Amino acid sequence: MEEAIYDTSAVIELVARKRQRIPGYVSALTVVEYPPVLRFVDEVLYPRKRDYLLATKWQAELRKIGTPLPAVDLVIAAQAYNENLALVTLDKHFKLLKQLVAPRLEIRDTIQGNSPTRHYFAPPHTRASPGVSELWVLGA
Repeated sequence: MEEAIYDTSAVIELVARKRQRIPGYVSALTVVEYPPVLRFVDEVLYPRKRDYLLATKWQAELRKIGTPLPAVDLVIAAQAYNENLALVTLDKHFKLLKQLVAPRLEIRDTIQGNSPTRHYFAPPHTRASPGVSELWVLGA
């Protein structure tokens, strides 16, 4: 499995448009935003308290400079950062996060197995998440 977490923009590109499996992880927040991903992913990561705390810290810094970002995206980025996973995204606003408050994030320009297209985003992992089958049991 790829050591990466895919955000909703990358998931939609791979699942809805290309009908491909997700080679890495997705956040439970991505599942809420795009439930069909459950048929295309092997593991879902659940945000932890430390992810919310980091996302809140980043948002406070971004708001001070007048550049707040979507909360869900910040939590997914914090999950990637805290789990030492790459964050695969097509959303350009993640470049701002890297430039303004999270310089350890690395931007790549490919999605695994595809030609260079849009932004791919990687930052600096404990996987205490139930698998997809357990998520289905919870009623998702």
